[in-house]
Amino acid sequence: MNAFSRAALSVAFLQSCATIVANPAHAADTPRDAQVLQEIIVTATKREEKLQDVPVAISAITAEDIQTRGFTNYADYLNTVPGVFFQDGGPGVSQIRVRGISGSEGGLPSTTATYFGETVTSVLTNFGGKPNLRLVDIDRVEVLRGPQGTLFGASALAGVVRIIPAEPDASGFEAHVGARGFTTAHSSDGSYHVEGTVNIPLITDKLALRVVGYQDDIAGYIDNKFAGRAAVDYGGALGLPDGLLVTPAVPAFTRKDINSEETWGVRAALGWQATEHLKIDLTHATQDVTLDSEPFTMPDFGEYEQSRALDYFEEGGQGERLEINTIVAKYDWDAVSLTSASNWSKMTRFTNQDITYLAEGNFGAPIPWPLRDRSIGKLFTQELRAQSLGDGPFQWLAGLFYLKQTADFSQFVPEYSCPTCLPEVLAGQDFAADAPMARFSEEEQRAVFAQVSYTFASQWTVGVGARYLEDDLTSLTPPSDGILIGGAQEGAPDRVGSSSEFNPSAYLRYEPAEDLTLYVQAGRGFRSGVVNQRLPDACQAAANAVGAGPFTDPDTLWNYELGVKSQLAEGRIGLNAAVYRQDWEGVQLGVSLPCGFSVLANAGDVTNDGVELEMVAQASDAWRFNFSASYTKAEFERVEPGTIYAKGERLPDAPEKNGSVGAQYSFIMGPEWSGYVRADYVYVGEMRLKFGADEALTQESFDTANLRIAFQRDDLSIELFGRNVADERGVIQTGQPSLGAKEFLIRPREVGVELRYGFK
Repeated sequence: MNAFSRAALSVAFLQSCATIVANPAHAADTPRDAQVLQEIIVTATKREEKLQDVPVAISAITAEDIQTRGFTNYADYLNTVPGVFFQDGGPGVSQIRVRGISGSEGGLPSTTATYFGETVTSVLTNFGGKPNLRLVDIDRVEVLRGPQGTLFGASALAGVVRIIPAEPDASGFEAHVGARGFTTAHSSDGSYHVEGTVNIPLITDKLALRVVGYQDDIAGYIDNKFAGRAAVDYGGALGLPDGLLVTPAVPAFTRKDINSEETWGVRAALGWQATEHLKIDLTHATQDVTLDSEPFTMPDFGEYEQSRALDYFEEGGQGERLEINTIVAKYDWDAVSLTSASNWSKMTRFTNQDITYLAEGNFGAPIPWPLRDRSIGKLFTQELRAQSLGDGPFQWLAGLFYLKQTADFSQFVPEYSCPTCLPEVLAGQDFAADAPMARFSEEEQRAVFAQVSYTFASQWTVGVGARYLEDDLTSLTPPSDGILIGGAQEGAPDRVGSSSEFNPSAYLRYEPAEDLTLYVQAGRGFRSGVVNQRLPDACQAAANAVGAGPFTDPDTLWNYELGVKSQLAEGRIGLNAAVYRQDWEGVQLGVSLPCGFSVLANAGDVTNDGVELEMVAQASDAWRFNFSASYTKAEFERVEPGTIYAKGERLPDAPEKNGSVGAQYSFIMGPEWSGYVRADYVYVGEMRLKFGADEALTQESFDTANLRIAFQRDDLSIELFGRNVADERGVIQTGQPSLGAKEFLIRPREVGVELRYGFK
């Protein structure tokens, strides 16, 4: 089914449902109260402002959007935001691309910062993935596009994604429960989600506790079918006697629906209005996600199948656990507000990967080697900021920021082949590689930032800001052992690097009318530098030639943007658009040296031009529409020899185009029941992937259609939904072709029912 057919299917469904519910035999009337678009308040500039007034490209997903569109996590909503792409590789490794800017894998610093309220969740670990927090009891999500170096610092080179949870409410008790169950195409298992929220005022209007809990059990849909394999004697290829090194035989087996996923989360927030001026908020949150296998398919064996012998010895898997502890204290005077935000975050990640391909490449035999990778990242941040209050023409904000971050990892490759020959060949070891849990990275940051604005002639506002940051990095090489490592290796001496960054920003905003904002802005963002591995003396000349020293400097990005935000038709239509030019300089790229080593260097420059459009329309009291689209063109302007890229080449790993369209029809069924029907269509354009100088591929575009019908009475909601109703086999990520071009997919068609109930 092509994209036009899927869109037509959504429209036909919506028209059919609208006809049914609008029939007097089924519905009393359409909504009678005239509606305009909801005014959305955001805190993207660290002060409360109307979305339409913020002079930066920002999208807000409200609590109403989360409910009516059935959003549950990043994979549901980020691809509906113009210029944003979520590459879902599973827990611990998923990535967010904003405006085509990529390059945050493999433990490198991130290009997109993520937050939960005031809490930084971009915790550095060995794989650098984004924690995919579930949208349970969430007030809104803010997606800022373009560098946000002034207010959010390092790792905000491409943009910022902020999840804002609902706050404790000391005015009254409330509770909410919800559950959904659904089936998944190509799976024999069912899935469910349960959640509960309770808000308890401990002291009326003073102190409240809000507790949230949820659990997911999501069915897998990939089958591992292995046809069996005889034992392989590979000792002769290494010059050893026959029978000394033999991979064990593997019988035929089938494991069904292997990529099932379990998630649980808890959150507790305590809000205390200590005095008229002082408010203190404490939050703890934990989310744990476990994926029960490696989540890729192998197209040579089937569209939803893989064939891996290793599962006979040890099942694959991925997982992450994010723990957050935050204290925010705010004191308001008449004209000034002072905020202190303290955050302790911990990210624990693991992957169990099949690296049999390494054995085949090095020894010519399929030795069953799993890589057990474990990583723990710990992050502490402290921000203290003061800002002006009131509606005066002069507004200001100034603050201090401190960050301390550590990252540990361990790797272990158990040896399953030839246990009887281990004492002779592997010196008694039962592993091919062992790196015990130890520290590999430390970082300490100190920053000062400020932003001021002045409104003149009632319609014009000029704003300037800057952030100065000092960043100290330490790279450590832990001890390791095993034949894959070349025997026992002592830990290398620490390597350190430091950098300082000055990140300015400025904007000019013109509001010729209350419902029209025009702005032009320029801002600079950056990504922290990286300490390189120690190179042999024979490599130094080649490294110097490409500018690769002991420390790779931060890469920086300038964004120049012209935007318009408007409301038309007496507040029933919201239309936002932006065009931009980005200059990304000193891009951190891997460079292969003639001596056989690789190093990270500031080895390229990228130019990126793009346009984005968002529209929401309350066309009538019953009909609501939304539309988004974007196009970005990012190309290398300069590339050093030794990288896998060339000048003029398109930046990989992100689509040039994406878009979405949705329609919702609301209805009333008698004096007590109401509801809505909704259809959504999402398009993600084709991507270019690059694995080596002569190894690239183009990943095809994909699109999905989602449908939902809801019936509501007071605080009871009964909803029927279908996601990816045309069962599109969308490829979100593709592995290296020479290693089998493994494909990671969007979820197939899901059909289910959801119930929600709340009371006060």
